[in-house]
Amino acid sequence: MDYVFDTLVALHLLSLGLAASSAIGAPIIMSRMRGATPEGAQMLRGISARLGLNARIALGVLIITGGLMVWERFGGFEGLGVWFQVKMALVAVVVVTAIVGAVARGRINPRIMGTITSLSLIGIVISAVLTFN
Repeated sequence: MDYVFDTLVALHLLSLGLAASSAIGAPIIMSRMRGATPEGAQMLRGISARLGLNARIALGVLIITGGLMVWERFGGFEGLGVWFQVKMALVAVVVVTAIVGAVARGRINPRIMGTITSLSLIGIVISAVLTFN
C-alpha cells in the first residue's frame, strides 16, 4: 500500500471539498449583505473573509498535492492526455478568478465570480475522472 500517495489523495479531496464549499458559500453570504443591518453586514463580511482565506489555502493545497500525486504516480505530466490539459486550464481559470476576486474585492459581482469558480470546479472534477479513470 502506498501511504504517501493515499495521504496526498486524502489531503487533495479534503481541500477540494473546502474550496468548493467556500466558492459556493461566499457569494450567498455576500448577497445577504444588501439587506443586513450594519452589525449583521459586519458579521457577514467576517464570515466572507474567512471563506476567502479557506478557499485560498485549499487552492494552494490542491495545487501542491495534485503536482505531488502526478509526480508520485506517473513520474511527471507527460502522456496524461488532453483531459489533463483541460483540467489544468480549468485550474488556471480558478487561480485567475481567485486573484481577480482578491484584487478587485467589492468592484466585481461576487455571484459572477462564484459561478465561474463553481463551474470550473465541476469541470475540474469531470476532467480529472476522464484523465485518471
